[in-house]
Amino acid sequence: MKIDPGLKPITLPNTVEKRTDQPDGNKGADTRQTDVTLSSRATQLQQMETRLAAIPVVDRARVDSIKDAIVTGQYTINTGNIAGSLLDSVREMLHVAR
Repeated sequence: MKIDPGLKPITLPNTVEKRTDQPDGNKGADTRQTDVTLSSRATQLQQMETRLAAIPVVDRARVDSIKDAIVTGQYTINTGNIAGSLLDSVREMLHVAR
């Protein structure tokens, strides 16, 4: 099996707790009132965006529970699922290579 050297590993940040409200480019944005009225759909989207920004990117409680399960030896690995997924990947790669 040949591994594609074109793929580069992705390094994830060590700690990502929650999304930022606004990109850094908006820090000095002008906050004067304008004569723009948003449609009800745009207002809904804006409210949803605000709620989404408050949701943590990483579920800390879930991560901690998995860590605890690993430490205590209670975390079980379904080797059948892993093997099946590996075989599916190989089949897909073979199909794409044709």
